[in-house]
Amino acid sequence: MIKRFYLLCFVILIATLFQLQCSVPHRVLPHKDIQAEDLNESSLDKKVLVASRSSDFKQAVVDKIKLAFQDKPVYVRIIGLGEIENEKAEQYQAIVMINTCMSWDMDRSVHGFLDRYEDHSNMIVLTTSGDGNWLPKMKGRNFDAISSASKNVDLDKVAGEIIDKINRLLGNKKNYNKCSSMNFNKNSA
Repeated sequence: MIKRFYLLCFVILIATLFQLQCSVPHRVLPHKDIQAEDLNESSLDKKVLVASRSSDFKQAVVDKIKLAFQDKPVYVRIIGLGEIENEKAEQYQAIVMINTCMSWDMDRSVHGFLDRYEDHSNMIVLTTSGDGNWLPKMKGRNFDAISSASKNVDLDKVAGEIIDKINRLLGNKKNYNKCSSMNFNKNSA
């Protein structure tokens, strides 16, 4: 009987250590943020917020978004995800949050921002993961969820989908012809 008790304690200890190993990086070592910048004049009527962590792939997606709107009458504010808590969703027609799946979950900053609002219809969440197939649980929220692996092969497809979604939220026509729009991961549940 005592051996079973010790065996059970040992199994519980191993399971706890495994869970901690997977979640500690998410809690203690968040990814670095991208450099903040503004594109076009903040006095423009149409406004887009892009908040992202830093990686080559994420920066390339942000660069494609910047390129798509640089000559358009749209203000684009680019910030790191760590700064998103200082923003107000109602000030933007479209909000893009780019994060990494860690411990089978979205970035804590994305969770915190989503939890602050009931209406998520102007929010787009791109989550990168190893195989690119992980989508967040919607939990009754109505944001657009996109997943991708951080591979340059997917760059045009992913950036094109995000830009098309931004354009729809801004009331613009689909205009990102450089990107194919095949087989996107969209979580509608």
